[in-house]
Amino acid sequence: MTPEDSLRTLSLDYLNLLINGQAFSDVTFSVEGRLVHAHRCILAARSLFFRKCFCGPESPFGLRTGPFGGVGLASSPRGATAGSQVIPVNTVGYEVFLLMLQFLYSGQVSILPQKHEPRPNCGERSCWHTHCTAAVDLTLDTLSAARSFGVEQLALLTQKQLVSMVEKASIEDVMKVLIASRKQDMHQLWTTCSHLVAKSGLPPEILAKHLPLIL
Repeated sequence: MTPEDSLRTLSLDYLNLLINGQAFSDVTFSVEGRLVHAHRCILAARSLFFRKCFCGPESPFGLRTGPFGGVGLASSPRGATAGSQVIPVNTVGYEVFLLMLQFLYSGQVSILPQKHEPRPNCGERSCWHTHCTAAVDLTLDTLSAARSFGVEQLALLTQKQLVSMVEKASIEDVMKVLIASRKQDMHQLWTTCSHLVAKSGLPPEILAKHLPLIL
């Protein structure tokens, strides 16, 4: 077995622990009414944010503010692991939160929506969701979550994916990414989007609003 094979196996083993780990879970999140079982030691090892939450002076949890957006610990609903604490997560959707955990557990993740899976913001039944509005929105939401939870490696991965996406995305989606990149100080992404918008033929007043440094 090569070192690459060994790392791949380790990654899959940890990912399977997330997928099938209810029996070993010691923390449970409630996201959009659905329970997500996880393991504090893994989250703390992979994320400074979770390390502070679980091991900091305000443990168990200064979770009343910040990206959780919750009000502290919830009572254990049906399906929660016995003895685990249930943390409400109100500022991140279930799909995005699960993608973030998958990255923390395995070091890799596919941010694109499932191919040909119907999406509320993509009307094409045969779309592969590589650069449509559904794909752009999911990637932007994942980027925002990665920034909020301090998962910088995931944030860098999503930025690179967005740079690739906007080359083929609609101008409306490019503008959406442009605005997000300005708000979050992502200079490379902003530069890529601003040049695409500048070449798009949009009315000068719209360009002047979003591209003041170029105009």
